[in-house]
Amino acid sequence: MKRKPKLSKRHQEARLEFAKTHVTWDSNKWRQVRFSDEKKFNLDGPDGFSYYYHDLRKDERILSRRQMGGGSVMVWAFIGYEKKGDIGFLPKKVNSQCYNQLLEQQKREFTVLEDGEPAIFQQDNAPVHTARIINEFFLANKIGTMDWPALSPDLNIIENVWGLLARFVYPDGKQYSSVEELKRAILHAWEAIPQEKIQKLYDSLPNRMLQVIQAKGKSTTY
Repeated sequence: MKRKPKLSKRHQEARLEFAKTHVTWDSNKWRQVRFSDEKKFNLDGPDGFSYYYHDLRKDERILSRRQMGGGSVMVWAFIGYEKKGDIGFLPKKVNSQCYNQLLEQQKREFTVLEDGEPAIFQQDNAPVHTARIINEFFLANKIGTMDWPALSPDLNIIENVWGLLARFVYPDGKQYSSVEELKRAILHAWEAIPQEKIQKLYDSLPNRMLQVIQAKGKSTTY
């Protein structure tokens, strides 16, 4: 069963307002946005993985969880229409200082589009993203950001990219013996994601805005 955030009336109103503001954006306008997010990957499987479809004609698959989860990796990345950024590895407990360092390292990649025009940076409303040091970073570097509605993973197309990445990292329920092995697999899988897939996700954004309006701010099918 797909997991969706529980949206209060306030959240729905904010999502609806966001969609109405951006429904006039065409695909070319959305291409100015760099979408970003963090994702945790475990040695034993993707974060949140609990169920699978079982073909009764075949043997059951067994998922062996190690004690304490066996270790994990927290990654951060951004995507753009023309290219995706490099994977950044974060500590398990991310704070505003380490997030700021990561942004400093990659700012040349996500601040300017291929044609030299300034990009628009998207991030969700996690506390680490809205800390004072992060706001000061964007102001100091004159980076435009989106006023993103809370609890809206269905509007952030990088969530779909995480799904693609997880399928590449864990084919046939693959598990890993060390964090370094998992990191190598993530880097290799990230490079294997076709840019054409990401471009199709960008092209879906106008329809996502329409769905939010039609649903009066409630979750979409994405």
